[in-house]
Amino acid sequence: MKRWIYLGLSIVLMIGSLVFYFVSTNFTFSTMDTIALVLLFVAFALLMLSILVVITHHQQQRINNLQNRLEAWTQLSYHVSQVGDELFNELPVGVLVMGEDETVKWANNFAIGVFGVNTIGKSIQDISSDMASNIRGGESEFTIAVSDDKYDIMYNKELNSAYFFNVTKREEISERYQARVPAIGLIYLDNLDEALAGLDVSEQSSIKGEYLGIIADWVSEYDGYLKTFADERLVMTVYKEQLEKMISDNFGVLEKIRDVSNLYNVKVTVSIGIACWDVDYEQLGGYAQNAVELAERRGGDQVVINMQNQKIRYFGAKQDASATHSKVNSRVNAQTLKELVDKASNVLIMGHINTDADAFGSMIAMLQMIRSHHPEKAKIVFDETRVDQTVLKISRILTSVEPDMYEYLATTNEALRTINENTLLIVLDTQSPRIISSPEVFEKIKNIAVIDHHRSSGEAPFDAVFSYVEPYASSTIELLVELMSFYSRDISITPLEASIMYAGLVVDTNNFLNRIGTRTFEVAATLREFGADMAEVNLWLRKDKERLLEINKLISKIDVYLDRFAFAVSSDIYQDRVLLAQVADEMLQIDGIDAAFTITKLSDEVVGVSARSIQGVNVQVLMEEIGGGGHLTGAAAQVKDSSVEEVYLSVKHLLELEYGGEGEEMKIILLEDVKNRGKADDVITIAAGYGNYLIKNNKAVLATEENLAKLEEKLAEIRKKEQQHIDLIKALKKEIDTKSVMISIQVGHDGKMFGSVTTKQIVEAFEEQNQIVLDRKKVSIVGNISSVGIYTAVVNLYKDINAQFEVHVVEK
Repeated sequence: MKRWIYLGLSIVLMIGSLVFYFVSTNFTFSTMDTIALVLLFVAFALLMLSILVVITHHQQQRINNLQNRLEAWTQLSYHVSQVGDELFNELPVGVLVMGEDETVKWANNFAIGVFGVNTIGKSIQDISSDMASNIRGGESEFTIAVSDDKYDIMYNKELNSAYFFNVTKREEISERYQARVPAIGLIYLDNLDEALAGLDVSEQSSIKGEYLGIIADWVSEYDGYLKTFADERLVMTVYKEQLEKMISDNFGVLEKIRDVSNLYNVKVTVSIGIACWDVDYEQLGGYAQNAVELAERRGGDQVVINMQNQKIRYFGAKQDASATHSKVNSRVNAQTLKELVDKASNVLIMGHINTDADAFGSMIAMLQMIRSHHPEKAKIVFDETRVDQTVLKISRILTSVEPDMYEYLATTNEALRTINENTLLIVLDTQSPRIISSPEVFEKIKNIAVIDHHRSSGEAPFDAVFSYVEPYASSTIELLVELMSFYSRDISITPLEASIMYAGLVVDTNNFLNRIGTRTFEVAATLREFGADMAEVNLWLRKDKERLLEINKLISKIDVYLDRFAFAVSSDIYQDRVLLAQVADEMLQIDGIDAAFTITKLSDEVVGVSARSIQGVNVQVLMEEIGGGGHLTGAAAQVKDSSVEEVYLSVKHLLELEYGGEGEEMKIILLEDVKNRGKADDVITIAAGYGNYLIKNNKAVLATEENLAKLEEKLAEIRKKEQQHIDLIKALKKEIDTKSVMISIQVGHDGKMFGSVTTKQIVEAFEEQNQIVLDRKKVSIVGNISSVGIYTAVVNLYKDINAQFEVHVVEK
């Protein structure tokens, strides 16, 4: 502060000296001038001195500040160095520094503890192949597993260093959370009421009880909760981890339900839809509902699973669909469809691309149904370039014999001009938006009705105001002829139109060989009553010379795979998909062939596959794997951006996985249960292709001498433990055999019991009275407990070891 006072005084003195000097110079030069001049110099000197003092002080202060900061950084550097040493050597953070040759140049103590004392100098590939592949793939943050632990890796490309942290606990919590994600399943007993309608009440109750018992035991086996909400409908909940066990067991409940149905000769199957998503329960229930509806649309007798971030999966569907709808359903659907037509301003009718006889016959049937009460309301969307050759020939015959049909056939462009917000579009013989005959028309109409007989492939269906999909039906014609009698009594069908519909029936059933039922023949009889001419139909469906030669040309290239699967493969372009189906049908007539596949180009960008089979091979599932669909014995696919050879190899690979591989056989040891092959630890001989697939997926190992020795050692230990377990079980049996339990019940005046005695009551009472816990699922009662008395309960303790005890039922 003083330096600023000195500076101020110096400035004042300087100013005073200047004033004095100028005033004194007005006089002649004298002593006063000399004094003024001296004062001026003194003041200037003092001013310069004061300025120098101020500047020097600032510099000194800055030097002091720098010295203080230097001392502070020196002390901090020491502490930082200590922290760095601790970080690199003590804290649970791993550090790896790598060279350009991908070898580890330096590692801290934590990293050495994880990867071993010989970490430095090793290749990163030798330390962790997962880490190496992620780094080479350009990943900067990822997770790897080392032994039983998980580590988060942060890779710095510039420094070529990796830092990692143990996140095992976090991953365990995450895995546990994922394992406990809830799943909801809806279980429908298909065709139950209709199948049991002819039986007496006691038989109905008994058979229903068997079905429900099988389902209850199955759900209980996986610790699930089951609740009935209708006579033939149930809901279950399980955790994801239990659902995955169900998947690995391939839903054996389907086979058990079939066994009961075969035993009593009834057409009852089960459809199950399961959804497992980490969402709220309302949304999860909606997913489950969609899944079970998809299972039913595919014909029932199967399980459809919708799991988060996974493709929809199907299990079962080992047999073709059974009829599940009664005449009542046909009447309801006919009335609903009629109401939609009445409300619409106009109706357009459409089939699928490359329209076949079934689709064309169905469109004519629908047209005449609507004309019966709205003569000018409907038109068929018909483009000659989008139908197969047989339909093109039939359509020209129709318009020449019935010229008035011209005005009911509209091209896509003509149809577009008739569309308004109240237009109804009826799509027949398909439920896939990808293969409709006129996408241009479809995109313009919001009111859509669908009638189809194909199994749904699981792709997004139409957003339809009306949907009538029945996979049990042989053809869409079958469904429409059933609807006719309930739609209107004034429908007029000419003999030529009936013949066209009959042709559709013949084509879709392969001349009444596939997917036929009693209703198929009823529909055929109805069409005969309308005047269908079978001879005329045979003339239409005859193959011309060029077609027959082309079929023989493709069949001449036949390749038989696994002694039971026939392939006709060509890189030529065949736009006629019916030809491909005819080739497959012809190959299926060869003795010993269970399934046939025709694979050719449909265009430069698309490969077509037509598949046909007998009952033992489900070609629908195979075609769904490559993006197609269809029926159990007849399916197809269109594959884009693949060559004919690639598609051919894909289908062969699917057959190899499902039915075994070709080539030399090999002996392997199964590490887990494999469907239709064996159980874990079984030694089996299998085709080399399939065996290598199992080994690659860690489901088996080669049966080498070393592995067989390890297996024998393992089995010996298992046998030893099993014998110890059997000894304990036998001791438990002796103890249970000496016990009894008393159950008190209420009895009416007539001696009849109120309620019933269940195994649950018996087990709980036995535990309370004897301090022995029993599994109620292993307890059965000899005879029925219908009154007070002494009964025998049998407990299955282990395989063929059973204990028994007396149940004393007494009156309260």
